[in-house]
Amino acid sequence: MAAKFGLPDDEIDRLLAEAEARLSGNGNASSDAVAAVPPAKALAPVGAPVASLAGEQTVVPEKKSAKLSVRVPQPVQKKKGPDNAGSAWFNMPRTDLTPELKRDLQALRMRDVAAMGKQFFKKDSRKDFIPEYSQVGTIIAGATDGVNARLTRKERKRTIVEEILAGDGVGKLKSKYQDIQEQKRSGKKGHYKKVVAARRKRNG
Repeated sequence: MAAKFGLPDDEIDRLLAEAEARLSGNGNASSDAVAAVPPAKALAPVGAPVASLAGEQTVVPEKKSAKLSVRVPQPVQKKKGPDNAGSAWFNMPRTDLTPELKRDLQALRMRDVAAMGKQFFKKDSRKDFIPEYSQVGTIIAGATDGVNARLTRKERKRTIVEEILAGDGVGKLKSKYQDIQEQKRSGKKGHYKKVVAARRKRNG
């Protein structure tokens, strides 16, 4: 009973004795004693359900069910270093990544493809090919360079990608791409229709 009402055993015995005294007709002594008794709610331990003396049932609050949530993975944020590479690198600024610069870096990474096998380059296996510090410059022909070593105004382009696309090797790259696509499409419905049409044209 002590755990249910939140009262110690001695207090419960005293309350029962006062109730018997009131029933026997000695109400004056019992009223003073009852007035000095603190409420049961104040004596109840923290977290224990307090029941009313009238016998009412107390409603125990249900525990809130923990809501399940999907954890969204956040990309790892790189710690930014200083704004420049230091005096040893002539205070080279941090890379200002623009779409044009990103395409140029990708073209430099695949320069062996642009060379069409005429020059060997070491394979770049880095996952992050964008340098933290970089600068873009323009090559200026010197006074000692010959006429053949200089680019004409028409040959000068703004980016490396534009220079590659304007070169002579683009036609070879396009033809090689078409050959690869033809091999991938061979055996499919479109390739079969094309072969049948060629046969009918040849036989007819």
